[in-house]
Amino acid sequence: MSGIYDSLEIGKRALVAHQAALNTVGHNLANAATPGYTRQRAELSPVLVQGGVEVSGIRRIRDRYLDFSLMTESQTLGQYQAQEGLLQRLQSIFNDPTTTGLGAMVNQFFQGFQDVSANPTDQALRVALGDDGNQLAGTFQGLWSRVGQLKTDLGTEIQTRVNAANGLLGQIADLHRQLQASGGGPAPNDLLDRRDNLVDQLNQIIGVSATDRPDGTVQLAVKGSGVLLVDGVLTAPLTATTNVATDSVDLTAGSVAVTPQGGELAAVMTARNSPTGAIKQATTDLDSLARSIISEVNRVHANGAGLTGFSALTSVNAVSAPGAALTTAGLPFTPGSGSFTVIVHDATGATKSSVTVPVTAGVTTLNDIATALNGDPDLSASISGGRLTVAAGAGDTFAFTGDTSDTLMALGLNTFFAGSGARDMALNPAIAADANKIAAAQPDAAGLVHPGDGANALLMAGLATKLAMNGGTATFSDFFGTMIGGIGSEMRAASDAVTRQQAAVQVVQSLQQQTSGVSTDEELISLTQSQTAYAAAARFIGTTQNIIDELLNMVKF
Repeated sequence: MSGIYDSLEIGKRALVAHQAALNTVGHNLANAATPGYTRQRAELSPVLVQGGVEVSGIRRIRDRYLDFSLMTESQTLGQYQAQEGLLQRLQSIFNDPTTTGLGAMVNQFFQGFQDVSANPTDQALRVALGDDGNQLAGTFQGLWSRVGQLKTDLGTEIQTRVNAANGLLGQIADLHRQLQASGGGPAPNDLLDRRDNLVDQLNQIIGVSATDRPDGTVQLAVKGSGVLLVDGVLTAPLTATTNVATDSVDLTAGSVAVTPQGGELAAVMTARNSPTGAIKQATTDLDSLARSIISEVNRVHANGAGLTGFSALTSVNAVSAPGAALTTAGLPFTPGSGSFTVIVHDATGATKSSVTVPVTAGVTTLNDIATALNGDPDLSASISGGRLTVAAGAGDTFAFTGDTSDTLMALGLNTFFAGSGARDMALNPAIAADANKIAAAQPDAAGLVHPGDGANALLMAGLATKLAMNGGTATFSDFFGTMIGGIGSEMRAASDAVTRQQAAVQVVQSLQQQTSGVSTDEELISLTQSQTAYAAAARFIGTTQNIIDELLNMVKF
């Protein structure tokens, strides 16, 4: 009789096993549309001694090779997408309208000098030129400010992504605690799915590499660095710190400095920190253009004269110390060796006196300049707050000419612009106050200034076609056009990279879905198989019960 009762036990084990298989199929069908769900399968194995079948485990159908391949492709996609988004924002800043953009402002500004050169005494043209210069400076400042705001926004984005990553690290560690607590119980497949989904999200933010551990947990390290972010239940939170000295945002994991090699943070931090990254390169190019326009225009303007001379004039730029050599005195532009001349005119415009000031690079100081100017009895020079003030006697005026040292440009005497770059470019206050101070003329050999002379304005108009950029190979317009074209080219390249990488990710996802995804057709077949096996086990138990009943009846008689 023991053999017959063993048959009942075999049938019972079969019912239990196929019930588990049915439940697994049901679980798969219920989650067929659940993102990140991995198909599961009840592993059936024979009971070796007693006979029958049992469930040895519920296994996730997962190919870790595909998982790791997808991690690599996904972190690259996250990097490219972040880069594309950044370049889209940068391109929108430098979107150059044909009538109001920076390119149009530059052309209009130099055309203004052309107009004044033809009619130097026309007040309307002079005022318009001053307005053009003011608008050009304002456009540069506006672009500088917007790029600076984008850089600030990138710092905020870095911190936002760091916070999101740290939240994911905490959740992954918490799931690891639950996995470890499950001990020898049923395989916590759904916990593993949740963990893997969190790892995928983390990988998008900061590219990671994963190493499986025997207890079901994973070690996660920053891609390419080996610095651990998660080790079982232990985490190394990320910290973003602004480094003022290097103008960068530094990232640490725990206390170890890391540089992301993939994911969104790699793109954002490169753009924010790298000198050749999109943001800093745009800032450098914009500043180079503004600085070159300022220096080229001011160099010519400083050697000219306006419709009215100066009775007194204070330099725009201050030196750090009057006794320091001008080349090391903190001026925005560095003078060289040479000289400049100041011509004094009486009330009728006749030349009264002149003084030529010699300048030796690395030697001459602002005190020396003041002393030389004071050598002319018709001039007085003084220094206050690091700035030089030159004044003529009562009823007299003065003009500048012949500067071969760039001292006037460096000090900001008789210049058109103030400032040294895109951030602080502005119209010289003297010109803003009086358009007659626009130096359209050039003093002649006798030091006289003729109101109808537009020679100096013509020289400044010619700067529009001067090869002043890129080491003497490009005009201002050429440089700006190349700058805009470069950003557009980077944008197209980034978009193409995103498209290609999306295709690569889709290929791996498709392969992963074939392996791990739920196919309702396959599950229905499995359902039928398990249902048939369950029914057969039940019938086997029923048949065994009938045999037992027959045997018992035979015993009674």
